[in-house]
Amino acid sequence: MREGHRKILVLAAVFSGGLFVGVAVVVFLQARPEPAPDTTKLKDLLHNTAQQEIGLPPLADVEVELTIERGNLEQEIERIKALAAKFGGAAIQGIGDDTGTDVMAEISPRFTDQFLEALKHPEKQPVADLRAGDSQNALVQVRLRFQS
Repeated sequence: MREGHRKILVLAAVFSGGLFVGVAVVVFLQARPEPAPDTTKLKDLLHNTAQQEIGLPPLADVEVELTIERGNLEQEIERIKALAAKFGGAAIQGIGDDTGTDVMAEISPRFTDQFLEALKHPEKQPVADLRAGDSQNALVQVRLRFQS
């Protein structure tokens, strides 16, 4: 009979030990915090889908993108402001980021093509002091992007 009790005690000890280890593993696995899921792609998709569905009109009448070196940013902004002034308008700089910045120019719609040509080809100088008599102006958005 002593042998039977011993086997039962060993079996009960092994069962209790296994139960204890199982509970410890479950508690340990539940206690570990999971990292928050990356939802940036989902946010971008939602934002882009909303903009496409809403169909907001563009802010500017004409948009142009220029690629520049990071060190020439201030010179390029001053060049755009000077060009806008030559065409009887004005330009302001927007908020920039790591990829570049935007500049909004307000000029006469009659000179939009000449203004764009002067922006794209800095070596060509436009006709000096083109003054517009129009009270209506066109907005030109110039996106300055840095070379990668």
